[in-house]
Amino acid sequence: MDIFKKRLARTVGGFFFLGIFLIGLVFFLYGNYKDVYKIISLGRPFKAAEVSIENAYNKGNIVPFLVLGSGPASLAAALYGARTKIRTVVLKGAKPGGQLTETSYIENWPGIRKIRGSEVVKDCEEQAARFGALMVSESAESVDLSEWPYKVVTSDGTTLQAMAIFIGTGANARFLGIPGERTYWGKGVTNCAICDAPYHKGDVVVVVGAGDSAVEESLELSSYAREVRMLVRSETLKASPSMLERLEDCDNVKIIFNTSLTEIKGADGKVSSVVTINNKTKVKEEWPEVKGVFLAIGHTPNTALFKDQIKLDGNGYIELKERNQYTSAPGVFAAGDVSDPRYKQAGVAAGDGIKGGLDAVWWLSEIGYNGNIEKKLEPFLYEPYLQNMIKVKQANSELELNTIMKESDHELIVLDFFTLFCPACMHMMPVAEWVGTKLKDKVLFVKIDASIAFDLVKKYEAPKVPHFVVIKNKQIIARSDDVMDRAQMLAFVNQYL
Repeated sequence: MDIFKKRLARTVGGFFFLGIFLIGLVFFLYGNYKDVYKIISLGRPFKAAEVSIENAYNKGNIVPFLVLGSGPASLAAALYGARTKIRTVVLKGAKPGGQLTETSYIENWPGIRKIRGSEVVKDCEEQAARFGALMVSESAESVDLSEWPYKVVTSDGTTLQAMAIFIGTGANARFLGIPGERTYWGKGVTNCAICDAPYHKGDVVVVVGAGDSAVEESLELSSYAREVRMLVRSETLKASPSMLERLEDCDNVKIIFNTSLTEIKGADGKVSSVVTINNKTKVKEEWPEVKGVFLAIGHTPNTALFKDQIKLDGNGYIELKERNQYTSAPGVFAAGDVSDPRYKQAGVAAGDGIKGGLDAVWWLSEIGYNGNIEKKLEPFLYEPYLQNMIKVKQANSELELNTIMKESDHELIVLDFFTLFCPACMHMMPVAEWVGTKLKDKVLFVKIDASIAFDLVKKYEAPKVPHFVVIKNKQIIARSDDVMDRAQMLAFVNQYL
């Protein structure tokens, strides 16, 4: 009997201590559920920055709302930030306007029958700027989300203190790396059937890829093209069975295995044929009937700056909270292709950008930011432009340019060929203005509208815009078609001084 009582006491005691342990564990997990979740899902916890308005005082280059990128998502967010009278700064990035500027015309922008992608970007930027958004021709080189305000270092070395950040840095389409691919991008080569299928009514087109995206592109094209050839470099498809079932009803979609593209040829500024190779036999063929190439080999989101700082999915896209644009970091929001692996449409990006702008405005209000706070912060706010900026002279004819050059005593002259409907040109104008002001005693910049000054385009052989021609002692010594930020442009010009 005594033995039974001892065993019972031990058992009850064991359960008692086990119960105390479990209760303690529950309270621990409840109080630290966010960190526990992060440990499980990400392998390590992120340090959440402590947010307090007081932390923003007495720090230089404060930006209440910093927008990274200048595609439709970013410009929509900037518009909504600026309209609420919150100081909004846009770092336009190394590729202003994003992928939308690489398309010719778009016909699915709501309310507009047909418009150039570059014009959409230009209109969105001008609208946001009209409400007070400051457009800066720089990129974010590094981002530190461990302390608030968040530190963002720009490509010219300036450290900004951002109270709220919107990420709209987009994604880059993956390329095959074959001749003609870049040359005819937007002129028959694309990665968006939803956008460009209507341009290929009755054509023969090829889709490169073996996954669900390639099947989706082929299905979209099948309603327009006479024939769709889906090129698969191996002997198997990676697409899901449900997607492949949908292909069975498309008589004009032909799957060609063990085949790759090796070259894209063109005539009159658009795709005229493609060259393929059989990966087994190594036999090459030219297909002169093909007039369109659709790449379905994926995108790479531009999220390297945020790795290990906010939550990304397995493919590098920013993960958002359900039905809003909040990221895993407080006061950091995202929209567009940087967080959307599915839709990849300008209209969707703009809509989500609006949500992101509103989310940022509401979040700033929640932490106590208002007009009175901004007045107190005014001495510490970031001012992106040099004082007394020199206005770049413009020549619209050879006679005007000769007059400007004769009146100048500068040894080095840089001609900036542009057009008003080119977003990259609009990005480079303030960059040239800034560098021209910085080097005003050494360099003369002259801008030339390529849509008007045909004689100068011909004389200086400007093949595209933007295009820079460097002249020293009346001789052309260098050229560049690159889209540069201020630091890059300054370095480019300095090497010829």
